[in-house]
Amino acid sequence: MRQVILLTGETGSGKTTVVINLLAELNKLGIKTSGILSPARIENGRKTGIYALEIATGVKELLAIHQPGWDVENPVREWKMDPEVLKWGNNVIRNSAPTDVLIIDELGFLEFEKNLGWVSAFNTLDKGEYKSAIIVVRKGLLEKALEKFENATVITIENISQTVENTRIVVSQILAI
Repeated sequence: MRQVILLTGETGSGKTTVVINLLAELNKLGIKTSGILSPARIENGRKTGIYALEIATGVKELLAIHQPGWDVENPVREWKMDPEVLKWGNNVIRNSAPTDVLIIDELGFLEFEKNLGWVSAFNTLDKGEYKSAIIVVRKGLLEKALEKFENATVITIENISQTVENTRIVVSQILAI
């Protein structure tokens, strides 16, 4: 039986931190994980970029830079994506299965609204060559994600201070199958 878990929460709630801790726990248990992680680039205590990190190899590329207003269609967008890194990341996602746990951090506006970004994730997830899939999605896009993954389990990350508890919850969901 395959399962899809949607990790959701507001910006800064600790979604990626939970995934990083989850990876450490799954590695200790010898569970094969693959996919893509999007940790922040922090400079002088400020988030200035977003990396794309291939979970299986640890290869990391700078995916986005903070550049508010760059998108004339949607001026509230703050992160300008590098198209070459998006292409690289889509290839990473396509080659991430089969696996025990597939992680996609994150599916957002580009994927659900524009058919851009990590679009290869939808096909990779649809193939079902995993036991569990962990998909990070912001709260504002949860409804769209549930339209696509209607049987998904939703775990809401409220606060970064609950990282240990939230990691434990996700690990127990994965081990349940």
